[in-house]
Amino acid sequence: MSDDIAQALAYIDLATLKPVEIGLYSRAAVLSEEKDRGKYLGEPGKDGAATVGGTLVSVLANLTGQNRTDVANSLEFASRVAAKEAGDDDHTAAYWTEFKKSILQIGWFKQEDQWSKDFIDGQTTGAENFSDYVIDNVKGDPLYSATEREVIIRALQSLRSQAEKRAFFRRFTAGGDKGSFGVNSATAVNGALAMRFSAFTFSCNAVVDDYLIFSIKNIKADVGKNNVDIAANQRTIDSIRSKIEAKLDKAAGDYIDSVDI
Repeated sequence: MSDDIAQALAYIDLATLKPVEIGLYSRAAVLSEEKDRGKYLGEPGKDGAATVGGTLVSVLANLTGQNRTDVANSLEFASRVAAKEAGDDDHTAAYWTEFKKSILQIGWFKQEDQWSKDFIDGQTTGAENFSDYVIDNVKGDPLYSATEREVIIRALQSLRSQAEKRAFFRRFTAGGDKGSFGVNSATAVNGALAMRFSAFTFSCNAVVDDYLIFSIKNIKADVGKNNVDIAANQRTIDSIRSKIEAKLDKAAGDYIDSVDI
């Protein structure tokens, strides 16, 4: 066994995953039937999307069923670890720092990681809500291909129009005057699994009930953005898949839900 696989397995054993109150948002019946989180991301040959904790992940049609499973497993594991480690800071940059630390321990390696800052004045920004702000940001972001941008934007527009699924996402993204969520694209590049994501943090001058649809006309906010590009070491992911799934299956509550696009 190589050192990187042994280290990943040891990390998974020691990791503590944050539980969710049982019954708060129950998708357990679906998961117990499928035994595969990748099913939330749709079928191979089609674009798909799901919320995993505070991340909206969009997958391109070229991902296989196994790719989709690995993406869902990795995002849920890292999200639960980050929530546990960040504690009360789960709507700040501290959460995303812990998220990255975790995912880089379980078979992914970093290709780009860059933070930037912005300030929003709702009177002048031109965006009606924070999801509009994120959409405008993604449209001009060279991190993503044109195809990735289209799928991310379509998924975000769909999510905010689906009240039940938006309520599930809100559980992980709204923290009063602080909120945070990420948008993510997963694809295969020359046959290799890759993910790119942008995490946004919002520190506001007033309480925001829903960071997707709440009007920001009277809101001022400091914004942090973290652009990250990671790729999979498939040999490691193949070797730790069953260990991650066993750990996730023991964690209480649900972190993942499909989004229709």
